[in-house]
Amino acid sequence: MKVRGWKLLVTGLAAMSLLAAACSDVEEGGEDTADAGDTTSTVAQCGSEPINLAVNAWVGAEANAAVAAALMQQEMGCEVELVKIDEFPQFAAMQQGEIDASLEVWPSVHPKDYKQYIDDPNGGVVDGGELGILGNIGWFIPSYVLDEYPEFASYEGIIGNESVFATAETGDRGQFLGSDPNFGFYDEEIAENLGLDLEFVYSGSETGSLAALDKASANQDPLLMYFWSPHWAQAKYELVEVELPPYDGNAECAAALENADADGYACDYADDVLYKALSAQLEEKDPAAFEFLQSFNWTEEDQNEVALAIQEKTDPLEAAQAWIDANPDVWEAWLPQAS
Repeated sequence: MKVRGWKLLVTGLAAMSLLAAACSDVEEGGEDTADAGDTTSTVAQCGSEPINLAVNAWVGAEANAAVAAALMQQEMGCEVELVKIDEFPQFAAMQQGEIDASLEVWPSVHPKDYKQYIDDPNGGVVDGGELGILGNIGWFIPSYVLDEYPEFASYEGIIGNESVFATAETGDRGQFLGSDPNFGFYDEEIAENLGLDLEFVYSGSETGSLAALDKASANQDPLLMYFWSPHWAQAKYELVEVELPPYDGNAECAAALENADADGYACDYADDVLYKALSAQLEEKDPAAFEFLQSFNWTEEDQNEVALAIQEKTDPLEAAQAWIDANPDVWEAWLPQAS
């Protein structure tokens, strides 16, 4: 039995262009997990239908899905599909039962989706509980930029000095480097509402942003960018977050997000208690898988370990297996028990 390859999924709301990539085979847990104790006789087993796990366009999401998929196959006999899908259309896909779970949702990006799909009893999606990681999106600069321009610790110090971040592409105007255009972001509205004169350029992907960061760091060039934590690059590149007006307690910013109208947004991103979202149909479809995914909970350090290995070109399931082999004391608590 194996974890199946990346799946191309098209929903009625949006056609999602997904990159196909074959996953390596993972052997059944009866042999591989012998050192950790044979738990298969007491662990609840999956049904015959495939479990479709969303994989969003950042390496942390890939790490979550790879570990969950490997364990579900080895310990619970599941057949798992890993589906590359953007973070916004995944909610409609979960409502329709085409995606069974997304293991890393950022609340500050999806307040409207939470209200529409989770708070609404007929929304078709349920809150699967906390992932165990506190996330943060923001504006970041490398520490060497702050060393030269200590006033850049706050957005107020950048006002009037935006040209420090100018590039050949932006001419005299300072550049702000965005990431994947399909991510949730409000940076252009933040800049306009706070009075910053910046030109927005989008790298197109997490990989593109990391390549730009690596090049800037090698040349010690100024760089102002959209980025987030947890992420292994935070440590490698010594990134510093630029202080923006706080989100907490700002009713206008909260209302703008809930109404999906960021025109008046002038705040930092809210700190995010990352959570999992599950299709409401999954509990009936496969109770064992539903219980396991609710229990899946790990730390930033755990995720970064797997994510870094994936970033360094280790096959995702091989990276997951290395973590699984080293951490049975963490994941055994996730396994549902047979009744």
